[in-house]
Amino acid sequence: MRTNKHAASKRYGTWLSVMLAIVLSFSSFAGLAYAEEVVTGITFDNAPSPAVLYVDDDTISLQVNASIPGATSVKDVTNDAVWSSSNTAVAKASAGVLVGLTSGTAIVSASYKGFKITLPVSVHYLYDSVKLTENGNLAATAADVHLGDTIAYELMAAKSGKADENVTDSALWTSSSTSVATVDAGEIKLLAAGETTITAKYKGRSDSIKLSVTSPYKSLSISPEELLEFNVGDSAAALSASAADEDDTLSDVTDLAEWTTGNSAVVTVSKGVVTPVGSGTTTISVSCLGVKSRIDVVVRPAFEAMRITPKEDQHVTLQDEPIQFSVVVRKGDEAPETVTSKATWTSSNFYAATVSKDGVVMPKGVGTTFIKASYLGVSQQVSVTVYPTVGSLKAAKASVDAFLDEAIALPKVTAESIAEETIDVSSLVSWTSSNKDIVDKVDGTWTAKKLGTAVLTGTVQSKSVSVTVEVHERPILLTPDQANASVIIGKEIKLPVITVMYESGEEENVTDKVTWKSSSANLLVKTPNMRGLQASNVTLTATYLGKSTTVRVAIEEEIKKLFVETETLTLNPSRTKSLKVTGIYKSGKSVSLTTKMNWEVNPETLASIKNGSIKALKEGSGKLTGTYQGKSVEVALTVVAKVKKLSASTKSVTLAAEGKETVNVTAEYEGGRVTDVTKTAAWTVGNRKVATVQNGIVTAAAKGSTIIKAVLDGKSVSIRVVVK
Repeated sequence: MRTNKHAASKRYGTWLSVMLAIVLSFSSFAGLAYAEEVVTGITFDNAPSPAVLYVDDDTISLQVNASIPGATSVKDVTNDAVWSSSNTAVAKASAGVLVGLTSGTAIVSASYKGFKITLPVSVHYLYDSVKLTENGNLAATAADVHLGDTIAYELMAAKSGKADENVTDSALWTSSSTSVATVDAGEIKLLAAGETTITAKYKGRSDSIKLSVTSPYKSLSISPEELLEFNVGDSAAALSASAADEDDTLSDVTDLAEWTTGNSAVVTVSKGVVTPVGSGTTTISVSCLGVKSRIDVVVRPAFEAMRITPKEDQHVTLQDEPIQFSVVVRKGDEAPETVTSKATWTSSNFYAATVSKDGVVMPKGVGTTFIKASYLGVSQQVSVTVYPTVGSLKAAKASVDAFLDEAIALPKVTAESIAEETIDVSSLVSWTSSNKDIVDKVDGTWTAKKLGTAVLTGTVQSKSVSVTVEVHERPILLTPDQANASVIIGKEIKLPVITVMYESGEEENVTDKVTWKSSSANLLVKTPNMRGLQASNVTLTATYLGKSTTVRVAIEEEIKKLFVETETLTLNPSRTKSLKVTGIYKSGKSVSLTTKMNWEVNPETLASIKNGSIKALKEGSGKLTGTYQGKSVEVALTVVAKVKKLSASTKSVTLAAEGKETVNVTAEYEGGRVTDVTKTAAWTVGNRKVATVQNGIVTAAAKGSTIIKAVLDGKSVSIRVVVK
């Protein structure tokens, strides 16, 4: 044990020695990398003495050098030093650059590595003052001027003992409101009425003048001043502008004024000359030295309407002949004028087709273009689509269903081009009908005219395709003969019978025409039967001519017995009652079939039933028959109106000893029917020792008084009986 401890101690000592050596090595490197720089002092390099600055004039650049022991030269630390000024309003210092701000003195200092050096600085203005002059005379502090005036100022700089110096071009000129006036080297440009202050600044000195700008005129008028009216193609019209001064003296300013149009696509204007361009409305505005005016302009088409022929969108192939378009224009009752060669023809996509000045359209490439004809303000356009050469045609459907007196939705037709590309050529197809009495084109639309079948043949470039059209009456309702069906697992049964009702009221069994769809693969549908594969609930949908109906199908075990909760039922009209039906499977398990039964009511006017809930409709009697998996139950149904009120033939009866008297009772039912119910009502007597009652016959028993009562359907009436 001692030997092991000694060996471990020896290993630990060796490891510690190695780690200390490594730490010392890294410590040496760290000392070399991060040794603190030693500075013994800082000085300015060639600082001016004295240091003098002038406001808004040249700056002074200072350099700070630091002395470092062992170095052969000083280090420039100008940018690293911290600069400050004792009076920042007079002078500022940053990175060695001194700038004078206003007259005065300041001490500028630079600090670096604990050392600080300073430099006194004095700041002066280069000039005693600057003054604005106009035409050699000192300018006023404010002036009233008119738009259109020519104004120019000079800036003169003064210094004691020297001649004044013109510093106009060197000064900084500003306008407090450039929307009123602008200034450039003393030249003033007046723009609008208002006020502005013109300021000239040079070497820290400035002078300014406030200008109040007004118009030399009080109004501007256009002649003629009424609405200016043109038709497209009319000659230009000349307007004139007159300006009135304060004395109402008019001056012609047509050429001097600035004329503008609100819409250059309607009219253009130059020095009052207005030229119509296109139909529309706009305004002509004129302004001159602060006064403005405007006039409304309307340019109408020279004609009321244009008609282009053909007017339908065109669909052609690269192999087709050119299309000749023509246009006529009309105005009121005037005779139509053919202007095909006078119109301007354009193609929006001349890659697809070009158009000549005479309206001839040449197909050039695959694509669509708009061919437009314009003439004196009226225009019309037609779309032209160019297709490639086709090799074969194919219709999306071989047959379509249509409805009487309605447009037919023709199937999409595609073609394979010679480049073996599939393209939609539906708009290119030319159709013909095998029987125009059944299907024909009416006002450009293929229409179903008569019940029956016709074949439409579509043609493109000698290629053809056929579509069979069957014309039907429009259906309004599909009805199954049962809302619920039960399929025994592994067995087939007939599909439900589906009846369609048409708008005419006619009905037809379309079971073999409908399209069937099962919501689950557990129900296999193979017309005319369906087969259950696995226990589940499935929705079976039948669709015909756009109408659909559903049947709920239960795939289950075979039912051996059916039980109904009640075999007789009495209801009042409009009252409802749920019929509870229970089925017993072959395995002995029970199941509620209340909502799954298929019920029939006989007579149908007696009641209605849905999902096991029966609603009484009118008085009478009959029976309900419910079936499920071929088994059935019956319920006898009686519908009687509910009693609203019972009335007795008398309110009181007085009898002698052993006397008798008959009291009749009538019932008023909902719906207003009144019936004698004397014998059907239930009679009671309060004191049998005084009298007895049976079927309304009251018999005296002993002296006294009592109350007899007739009760029916929850209603009652009382009669007082007195025996003397």
